[in-house]
Amino acid sequence: MNERVDNWLRDHEEDMIRDLQGCLAIRSLKAGPAPGAPFGEKVHECLTYTLRVADRMGFVTKDQQGYYGCVDEGEGAEMLGVLAHLDIVPEGTGWDHDPFGKDLVNGKLYGRGTLDDKGPAIAAIYALKAIREAGIPLKRKVRIILGCDEESGMECMTHYKANDRIPDLSFSPDGEFPLTNSEKSIVNAIFERKFHSTITVKAGEVANVVPGEAIAVVPLPLEEVKAVAERFGNNSECALTFKALETGTQIKAIGTIAHASMPEDGLNALQGMFNFLSILPLEKDDMNVVLTLKEKFRMEYYGQSIGLDKADDSGRLTLNMGVIRWNENGFQLTFDLRCPTSLSPEGIKKALCDAMESTGAGLKSFIFKPGYCLPDDSEIVARLLQVFKARTGEDLPPKKIGGGTYARTLPNAVSFGPEGYLCESSAHVANEYITVKQLMFNAQLLADAIVALAG
Repeated sequence: MNERVDNWLRDHEEDMIRDLQGCLAIRSLKAGPAPGAPFGEKVHECLTYTLRVADRMGFVTKDQQGYYGCVDEGEGAEMLGVLAHLDIVPEGTGWDHDPFGKDLVNGKLYGRGTLDDKGPAIAAIYALKAIREAGIPLKRKVRIILGCDEESGMECMTHYKANDRIPDLSFSPDGEFPLTNSEKSIVNAIFERKFHSTITVKAGEVANVVPGEAIAVVPLPLEEVKAVAERFGNNSECALTFKALETGTQIKAIGTIAHASMPEDGLNALQGMFNFLSILPLEKDDMNVVLTLKEKFRMEYYGQSIGLDKADDSGRLTLNMGVIRWNENGFQLTFDLRCPTSLSPEGIKKALCDAMESTGAGLKSFIFKPGYCLPDDSEIVARLLQVFKARTGEDLPPKKIGGGTYARTLPNAVSFGPEGYLCESSAHVANEYITVKQLMFNAQLLADAIVALAG
């Protein structure tokens, strides 16, 4: 801790909030590429805005063709990387505040990205400025890397590694305090089948979010659907609503969104929808698919019914049925799994393919991102734990998570906050927020970390 750093940050709290609010107002959701904006114009707009905040503070900045940005300070034969991201997941449903309205209510700043990861990105820039203003010399060059594709592929970091200097050690302010030195492997699997169908089902926007809403249309009259629901009860665990259409009945299942790494914190509306559809008199091919998905995945989050409920020191496997697009021409279904590091991609793929075989769907895409684990006594782990203890007085062990951060993309990297301390985790869910107290604490702790590793 450094009193001059802390004082400077306190003096500039309102500026930090204002700059974060400007960042939050930009709906930086990945979209189709545009010139200089490989992840869409809004993501690039957010990158440009954030680099201007750093420019105003006098830092050397760089926009690398819209893939990522850099904020540099100091010189040195070695480099410390601070890895933040500016892209977001879709806002989803269930908000009591405008997800891009920058609402500050009772000390809580609401908006998509406040906690994951725009708040930490702005806090890191302010932390680096505070270190400069306090006159603390740096032995390592410090680079804040502002990525633009963390939530849907991390192509930005692939581009970074191919075109830029690799930091000697790094941390990402995107995880849980005191720090995370182990992340499970991540699997994204897409299954597809083309056939003539009489129903439609839509749920989810990205696979790493538990869908909070699913909508189906079935070629049955409203009275018949309601009668089935009354006769058999709601077996879906989700709230259901029904609406008459010219083509049949629209069914809406309402669940609860959550981060795919912790699906048990939510209620998967898509799985709930299949549970209910399974008791309707559907056409043979449609019913076969619905029954298979219902029986193989139920309302489960750990792959129990398909033989994937495994665990090791890195944690327990989780499975999220995240996105479906089902129309008259067939369906495409996307899964997100967070897997113990001891599991092989071949074993995971076989279990999924065996489970989906009866649906007639084939595996269209299978992406496996291996996890990582750094020893507790490595330099960056030991020092950051000391930093956290010095600031809080708490001697806590490092965490193992199912979430995927930039830490998995570079050597000698961990994730370091901001969740799990002073405020609950609200990343990827409705009413995401960060408290002003947490924002300030995070900026102070990030400054402590930069000084400990590069000062």
